[in-house]
Amino acid sequence: MPKKTLFIFILGFTLIPCFFHIYVLPDKEGYGRYLLQVLILLNLFAASRFVSREAPLTGFSAVLILYASWLAHVYGGMINIVAASPVLLYFQLPRPGLRFTLAGFHLLAFNYAVRDQPLEWIVTGNLMMLAFAVLLSLLRESALTRMHADHQFDALRKKHYELDEARNRLLVFTKQVEGAAQAEERNRISRELHDEVGHRLIRAKMMMEAALQVIPGDPDKGMGLLLQIRDQLSSGLDEMRAAVRRIRPAGEAAGLLSLRQMLEEVGRETGVRTRLTLEGDPCSLYPSQELILYKNAREAITNALKHGRPETVDIVIAYDTREITMAVSNDGALPGQVPPSQTGGMGMQGMKERCALAGGSLDVVLEPMFTVITKLPVTQRSEII
Repeated sequence: MPKKTLFIFILGFTLIPCFFHIYVLPDKEGYGRYLLQVLILLNLFAASRFVSREAPLTGFSAVLILYASWLAHVYGGMINIVAASPVLLYFQLPRPGLRFTLAGFHLLAFNYAVRDQPLEWIVTGNLMMLAFAVLLSLLRESALTRMHADHQFDALRKKHYELDEARNRLLVFTKQVEGAAQAEERNRISRELHDEVGHRLIRAKMMMEAALQVIPGDPDKGMGLLLQIRDQLSSGLDEMRAAVRRIRPAGEAAGLLSLRQMLEEVGRETGVRTRLTLEGDPCSLYPSQELILYKNAREAITNALKHGRPETVDIVIAYDTREITMAVSNDGALPGQVPPSQTGGMGMQGMKERCALAGGSLDVVLEPMFTVITKLPVTQRSEII
């Protein structure tokens, strides 16, 4: 309770009984002495307002207990109520043991001082002390509860700010992951254009120069070279189109719809049977996670078509509360059944790096079918935002 409010309580419980006790004073000539003694009591209470340390406050409380008990002994009657007012002072002390020690001392001093008075006044004084003690205990408990609630609110507000900062950092990190994945994909496509399309164009140029030399002397052989050049350019054009499709932005190459569209394109262009299966309850993923799943699925299918020549490609996506698993399986030739020079080591390494960047993992299973398994940790957006 604030000291100002407490002092108003003390004034009320002191002045009102003292005022009404004037009318029952047996000695009308003793008004001056009575008023002086009441003023001394009020000044002691007023001085206690400026004491906050435990030791001086304990001393003030003991002095007030003795002085108020002496007043009750001298005047009795309604002054017994005034004798209970020091409870309002020493119940401000922080240590419970000290408070109850002073309360016991107060009871002993008061009851000893009024031992010769009528029983009803003795009971009234004790009941007033008990009522003050209970009231102050409840008020103190309420104040502590409110203080604890304020501290909890401040802590929650601090945690809210920390979570908001973490959310902002996570969003920035997500954009960085997406940017890194896009940069890695651009680098891979540039290498692919250089290694495959570039080589085809160089071969076509060399064959064109050879055809120019052969056609005047052997038109049939020159025509054969031109047909080969046409095939080389057609293959290069197909590879160029595939590379352009791969360079689409993440927003167009993310999500289940993009996976379905990719499988439909693969089935339409190659004749391979494709299938997409979902397990569990689908949840919203971050764009970076969708991008990783899409790129890993595309890389696994490209490697399967290039090295394994499968008849069937299956993608199974399993949702769990803390993890999403994507398994890309094909019934083509296993890596051990193809020449080492044809194994797509760089593509597999790129998939592993993407998974590691997002805190996931990449596994390869050979039985019963060749399967590339991508696992990513899932933290749903509602848990963060």
